[in-house]
Amino acid sequence: MMHEWTYGYLLAKRTLLLAGILLVSCGALTAQSGDAPPPPGQMQGRGGGNPERQLQMLTERLSLTADQQTQVKALLADQRQKMQVLRESNSGAPPDRQQMEGIRNETDTKINALLNDDQKAKFAEWQKERNARMGRQQGPDQPPPPPPPQE
Repeated sequence: MMHEWTYGYLLAKRTLLLAGILLVSCGALTAQSGDAPPPPGQMQGRGGGNPERQLQMLTERLSLTADQQTQVKALLADQRQKMQVLRESNSGAPPDRQQMEGIRNETDTKINALLNDDQKAKFAEWQKERNARMGRQQGPDQPPPPPPPQE
């Protein structure tokens, strides 16, 4: 009789120990996977691109000169400011996509004007890639993308 009680006690003790380990492990995983807010200057929601990061990418991709980098940085910062004003002016509603697209296109046109012919070709290729990633049309003659398949 004493043997059964001791065995049951040890089994319960092991079960509680394993349950505790599992609970602590789940808590640690939850803490690790929690979304920490981005550091200041990083992307703040959709379309809030960091001008510094964008400039670095364009500099590498297009081999921008120091003068071009200064001008492009100013254009990207202006674009970001205009996008922020547009977001804030909508009182919590999503900003108008066409207006955001217009701001982006205006910036792209100004950047393109700063580039030499080789850079313009690379910039146009990058724009095509960006538009494909964002699911945008490449031009007015192209049909809209097909709707997602229904399940």
